[in-house]
Amino acid sequence: MQTLTFRDEADVMQKLHYYVYNQHRLTPTTLFCRIKITNFYTLDKHETMIETVTYFLRENSGNNKVNKISIMTIKNLLQLFFHNNLFRYQNKIYTIIKGSPNTMPLSDLLSNIYLFDWQQRILKEVKRKHELFGR
Repeated sequence: MQTLTFRDEADVMQKLHYYVYNQHRLTPTTLFCRIKITNFYTLDKHETMIETVTYFLRENSGNNKVNKISIMTIKNLLQLFFHNNLFRYQNKIYTIIKGSPNTMPLSDLLSNIYLFDWQQRILKEVKRKHELFGR
């Protein structure tokens, strides 16, 4: 996904500059859209997230393994991860029942996998029309 990811504001400007001046694709009908999902990390149930990741891995691995680790093992590890996401608030311990804490590096990976299918549908249209896309 690196080619579709904007690293920072300067990267956005460079890619937009290339789109406008090198590819000459900016037209009076060009639309700019920004989508911000503010509560992404609390959107869905853990089981749905695990099933999405499992499906993604099965579709994108040739032998039902990722670096010699079976997809079932990864699924079990994700269940442990989600089941043991706890936090403390006013001297009480709570379990996170939806989403994933945005302070965990694994959460970014999970969000990228979770959004992959949605992004692929958008990319088909973007590529067909030779448009610019990034996130």
